[in-house]
Amino acid sequence: MPLPRIGFVRRFMALYGLVFIFVFAAAGFFISHHFKQSMMAQLQESLVHQSLMIREIIRGELPMQPALLQSKISALAEGLEIRITYIDPNGLVLADSKEKLAHSIQTMDNHASRPEIAAAMRGDTGISTRYSMSLGKQMLYVAVPILEGDNLLGVVRVAMPSSRIQNVLNHAKRPVSVIVLIAVIIILLSGSLFANHWAKRLRTITRGAVRYARQNWSEKILVEGRDELRILGDAMNRMAGALSSRIADLESEKGKISTILSHMSDGVIAINRKKEVVMANPMAEKLFGFSTDAIRGKSLIETTRHPYLEIIVDQAFTQETVVTGEIQLIGNEKKILRASVVATTKEIRDISGILVFHDITELRRLEQIRKEFVANASHELRTPLTSLKGFIETLRDGAEKDPKTRKHFLTMMHEDATRLGHLVEDILTLGEIEQRILPLKKETLDLASEIRESLARFEPQLKAKKLTVNDHLTTTPFFIQGDRDKIRQVFVNLLDNAVKYTPEGGSIFLSAEEKSGKVKVTIRDTGPGIPEDTIPRIFERFFRVDKARSRELGGTGLGLAIAKHIMESHDGSIDCQSVLGKGSSFSVSFPL
Repeated sequence: MPLPRIGFVRRFMALYGLVFIFVFAAAGFFISHHFKQSMMAQLQESLVHQSLMIREIIRGELPMQPALLQSKISALAEGLEIRITYIDPNGLVLADSKEKLAHSIQTMDNHASRPEIAAAMRGDTGISTRYSMSLGKQMLYVAVPILEGDNLLGVVRVAMPSSRIQNVLNHAKRPVSVIVLIAVIIILLSGSLFANHWAKRLRTITRGAVRYARQNWSEKILVEGRDELRILGDAMNRMAGALSSRIADLESEKGKISTILSHMSDGVIAINRKKEVVMANPMAEKLFGFSTDAIRGKSLIETTRHPYLEIIVDQAFTQETVVTGEIQLIGNEKKILRASVVATTKEIRDISGILVFHDITELRRLEQIRKEFVANASHELRTPLTSLKGFIETLRDGAEKDPKTRKHFLTMMHEDATRLGHLVEDILTLGEIEQRILPLKKETLDLASEIRESLARFEPQLKAKKLTVNDHLTTTPFFIQGDRDKIRQVFVNLLDNAVKYTPEGGSIFLSAEEKSGKVKVTIRDTGPGIPEDTIPRIFERFFRVDKARSRELGGTGLGLAIAKHIMESHDGSIDCQSVLGKGSSFSVSFPL
């Protein structure tokens, strides 16, 4: 911020000079007035004494001829800067020191009405200051009566121009004005030095304040002296230190909150009392597909396009408590969100409510999977158990006495028990893999060798169904790090499905290739194939393309689910490609 053009020093000096000029002018006026009044009083007193002396001089010679009286008055006024006038009791001027001709005296106006003459005729000393028409000047008049007992013989009046006082004052003003001017100059110079000193210190404080306003705390304010400005500078330094610490704390807290909000797995939206969006974190932007800058100030319904949120927000504002509900977002991907609305008791920074959205889509999916798993497991377990119970009841009812019937039932019971054992074993295996109860015992494995070892277990079934195995595995080994038992279980499950579903006289193809840092092993059969719309579900628990045939062949519906989880635990993947009526191809990929 630039300093003002008319700075503190100039303004201070202008005000300082005006004050002193006004003070000296006022003092000069009052002194001059007092001096004038004092001189006027002295002049009046002098004229009174002179009037009394003249009265005493001429009292003894009255009555006197006008010519002689005129001569006497003129003689008394000679050498003095006064005018002496003698007026008879009737107000007629008989003698005047300024008039030399008798004719002029005889033509003078009657003075009985003059204020000073009237006072003297009453027996008092008359004093008057007025403009003389005959002389054309401002005059001071003093008149005293000449008495003989109670008889008025006449009036002696002495006059002097009052301009004499002004002349004296004018002569006195010049040295006084010079003295005043010198005093003003001295005062202004000393004030200028004083103001410059203070202005320099104030500029130091001002520059420091500007730095602090820009949050530049690197340089402190250093003010010389031990007065209030030094105290102010030190106080501002302490204030700057406190502000710096407080701002650093606030920035740290703001950074923490921003980091927390930015990395939260839950979406957060803050709204004001009008239900307008104030802010949102990145997860909320991702969930609802908007940008905070674009929707700031817009209504909640316009931003989220979900009416139910309006309802729970109104409930939260009304009840001033936490209100929770679930909403579904329909888009490219269906999402289920648990929305919690918190209404703040006081509006803080224009925030009246906070909405927190927790994505429970996966939780609901897992709950659905759990329900389906329990239902499917119960159904799968019920079937062999019901069969076993029926066989046992039949045997107890007398069938045990027939050796042929008993042997048939026992064979069926053994198959159901075996099937039940496989099902329980697969369920336990799947649970262990998902929960990672047993850690993987990784070692270096050759995939081609492992798949051939797994294939050897199916020699009897291959011969019985006259299946042809086309081994296109390379002689070059593909080494990976994996758990031998788990990897073999994947190959066994895939080969078991290929052997089961490939019709008699069909073929099974084995191949492997290395690509993009991964090795891909493929097992293809010439079975009935899988409908395209069911391929995405074949790795779900208990899912069967043909349930009747799967149970007939002894499948549990968990083999592919187990294979998928084993591959994921090895950072690999499994996928399926199939053409209905031409066969299926299952591929597993391992990182090298």
